[in-house]
Amino acid sequence: MRNILYLITTLLIVSCSKNTDNKAVRDNKVEKIVVVDTLEFFVDSTSFGQRQNSKIEVYKIGAQENTIAKVCLYEKVKNLWRLKDSLSLEAARIENLKTEIFDFNNDNFKDIIFTTGMAARGGNNVQTLILYSPRSKSLNWIKNSENFPNLMYNEKLDCIDSFILTGGQTTYFLKIENDSLKEFANVDQRDGRIIAEIRDVNGKWKEIENIKDESEGFDRFINFNPIQKRK
Repeated sequence: MRNILYLITTLLIVSCSKNTDNKAVRDNKVEKIVVVDTLEFFVDSTSFGQRQNSKIEVYKIGAQENTIAKVCLYEKVKNLWRLKDSLSLEAARIENLKTEIFDFNNDNFKDIIFTTGMAARGGNNVQTLILYSPRSKSLNWIKNSENFPNLMYNEKLDCIDSFILTGGQTTYFLKIENDSLKEFANVDQRDGRIIAEIRDVNGKWKEIENIKDESEGFDRFINFNPIQKRK
């Protein structure tokens, strides 16, 4: 799908550039013409949310200087799709969204996750996680999900884990609290050591294991107590 819209004035907020090459003058006012194009489109009407009764659409929309992801949730009413909820989110100019439908909170309703940025030369896949809320039949945007790249559901611990490459690597173990992810444990691998930490009831970090790293490369971990690698 390729839709080209010409939005005048209203998208000035979106644009941060001071380039005046594309300007028009009307009634002594300077107006900037911004070209917006749908770069990618994803739709699912069989798996997301309430199966067969929910439809999710994701548009990656690119302007000359900005890219956004537009997410629309529809509910089936008398065999017609009615818009129920929507979100507009900032996104980097990436190759593709890599959209996945998966149950991230083990409530038997599938959620959606897609790429909105890249870091560490592509090693850290920055993603936006949006849960389906069955009670309100709406979208629950996990607002800090982009802080935790390479997100996966951890069936063993019934949580979410994140794998982040820096000078070494860290696996973060996360719980969903309202509209955010909260870290409760991590396993850090660097400088020849593998160290596991947990957050205690007072919110302070406590080291629970510190072992020699005998791996040849970086590993992603599925457990922190005891330390256990993902296979």
